[in-house]
Amino acid sequence: LKQILTSGALCRQHRSNSKRASHLRAAHRHLQSRKMSLPAPWAAVFAEADRLKGTHLRTLMQDQARNDSMFVKCGDLTLDYCRERVDAAAMEKLLSLAQAMDVDGKKRKMFEGVKINETEVRPVLHVALRAPRDAVINVDGANVVPEVWSVLDAMKAFSDKVRSGEWTGHTGKALTDVVCIGIGGSYLGVEFVYEALKTDPEGAVASKGRRVRFLANVDPIDVKRALDGLNAETTLVLVVSKTFTTAETMLNAKTVKDWLIKELGSPDCIAKHVAACSTALDKTAAFGIDSKNVFGF
Repeated sequence: LKQILTSGALCRQHRSNSKRASHLRAAHRHLQSRKMSLPAPWAAVFAEADRLKGTHLRTLMQDQARNDSMFVKCGDLTLDYCRERVDAAAMEKLLSLAQAMDVDGKKRKMFEGVKINETEVRPVLHVALRAPRDAVINVDGANVVPEVWSVLDAMKAFSDKVRSGEWTGHTGKALTDVVCIGIGGSYLGVEFVYEALKTDPEGAVASKGRRVRFLANVDPIDVKRALDGLNAETTLVLVVSKTFTTAETMLNAKTVKDWLIKELGSPDCIAKHVAACSTALDKTAAFGIDSKNVFGF
């Protein structure tokens, strides 16, 4: 019986391995056919990838001239890509591909507010969020930069009030702790900035005595960890959701809202303890958030 079972298992394993190998061969043939039909700039890049496939990074790193050429400076930022498996010839082909695909032209369209997001037929305005106050990025004939700065100014004014103690909680105490609720980019973007600045000398001094917690997962344990040791009287909650409908975020927001009301004894506390990054003013108002503390993005 053992021999029969073992034999059957081996047969199944053989069939599985044969099937896997067949799929790999088919994928390889597909890739080869694609490479044969690629435009010249793409084919050249694939050829460079094939050429460098067997070259170890240690070998490339022995060329100091190559390494030095792969430092790019812009202001206070330095990009070092010498630990990528590329050399001067490969970079030349990549840059030629970028020119052939008009990457510069596409970049200009993005900065000009052209609707390059073809799926949603809308512009890609991340750059407007970082634009100088006097920049001009027109969308449908209107400069969107002043609107961006009006939100940034409102955020700065509110955060200054919280820091100075001018804005207090429901019981009159200053707000010293923040729970940031969001998911995906609405969580990671905020946390990345926090991690980048928390060891900055000026930031460390400004944030002394304050705490920031993040809540993204729909998990009672995560909620418990985020609220552990916090006093509702001194806690500010920031809900980050553009539409204010993201399921995970709204479930966590509702849970924390219930915690605030239970601890502080009145639904009126929400207007003093919750702010939002959202454009859905009707939904944030229904949640109980003061419209002056809702920041569009």
